[in-house]
Amino acid sequence: MLKLSLSLMLSAVCALFVLGAMLDSLAGQAEPHATADEKLLPVLLAQLAEEANQSVAADLPSFAAEQSLRWQLQVSFEPLAHLALPEELKYQLYRPQGLSLAASEHRYLLKALTAHPQWLLKVQLPAEPEPLPGDLWLTLLFYAGICLLMLFWLTPLTRQLWLLSQATKRFGQGDLKTRLSPSPWSYIPALEHSFNQMADQITQLLADNQLLASSLSHDLRTPLACFRFGLDAAQECEHPQQKDHYLQRLEQDLDRMEAMVNAFLEYAGLSRQQQKLRFSAVELLSCCAQVASQCQLLLQQQHKAHPKRPLIQLTLQLPEQEIWLSHANAHWLQRALLNILHNASRYAERHIVLSIQEQSHEIWLNISDDGPGIAEVDTLRIFQPFVRLDTDSATAETPQFGLGLAIVHRVASWHNGRVCVNKSAAGGACFSLQLPRVPLG
Repeated sequence: MLKLSLSLMLSAVCALFVLGAMLDSLAGQAEPHATADEKLLPVLLAQLAEEANQSVAADLPSFAAEQSLRWQLQVSFEPLAHLALPEELKYQLYRPQGLSLAASEHRYLLKALTAHPQWLLKVQLPAEPEPLPGDLWLTLLFYAGICLLMLFWLTPLTRQLWLLSQATKRFGQGDLKTRLSPSPWSYIPALEHSFNQMADQITQLLADNQLLASSLSHDLRTPLACFRFGLDAAQECEHPQQKDHYLQRLEQDLDRMEAMVNAFLEYAGLSRQQQKLRFSAVELLSCCAQVASQCQLLLQQQHKAHPKRPLIQLTLQLPEQEIWLSHANAHWLQRALLNILHNASRYAERHIVLSIQEQSHEIWLNISDDGPGIAEVDTLRIFQPFVRLDTDSATAETPQFGLGLAIVHRVASWHNGRVCVNKSAAGGACFSLQLPRVPLG
């Protein structure tokens, strides 16, 4: 709105100054000496009073007639006794410029005479000239010019508002791809950006709800069917040991369904979490160190659960100097890094490397492993929610629902960054989280 306000004030000021200067020039050419006599009247009054003081009382009428013809003004002498004035105005009669009074038809100046205290010098001012026809046309031309300049300023604003209205109408009718194209000449870029941002959030929310509904209904069928079969088998079984076995299977299916519903609800609540985000300056080295300590505990637990599998080593390749992000959320940034590390721990053979690359305007957080890697055709779709590349996730000890990397992608977008995956130097996967040093816009 600052651009809108500044452009409006600039247009108004330019219109007033430019048109005012043009019309003043035209009026000055038409009446170059219109106000010269008005400025000289106080001087003339003082000169006439001085000359009258040097004349005798008997010569005052002839003096008045002579000066009237000389200056083309009505000069006369009025008795002081005929003029009723308040005391606070009488002293003005003795000032050099005299006392200015106005009657119903004309204006005049009065001045006391020191040599003739019973008389007052009276000079009637010329009547104000009637407004010329040209003055009316100049006034109309001034206002017409103001209207034209304001119309010229309002045209692009009206067009942008009309485009915004049409875009809102199409979006409300179900065209969710409707967006406003940014223009450097727009007066309302903030409003257009807010509309596009709102449209993106609504589109993302509707897509997440549809995807959540379809995925939840699809993924719940298998555990529900297993739960139904196990329950029927437990009811029909007469052996206590076999019945306990069925009940344990039912408990596992119930745990899996609970974990699935919790994971789906957590992802569905990300849009609500976005509205509560608080950004501040975040130091990346300490953030990575905290995430690494949490991942070390996870790797040790995995090694205890599978002793035959070698302990995976997590290596940090971080610079010595501190690295700051001016606009980030530490909690969700650590959550994104932990999700990537958790994904790498499932596929890595022996090593995981967390490194940082600095550039002038952005920072890259890289997490690479020596696992089997990710096929090129899957490098984009793995960041979509509910996408699982491994086929044995349904029977894994720790259930996976394809939401970890989707959360990483969402967190990257919150920070105006992006996440991608490539092949690492060890042959595995290398996830790169790119973050700007300063917020965009």
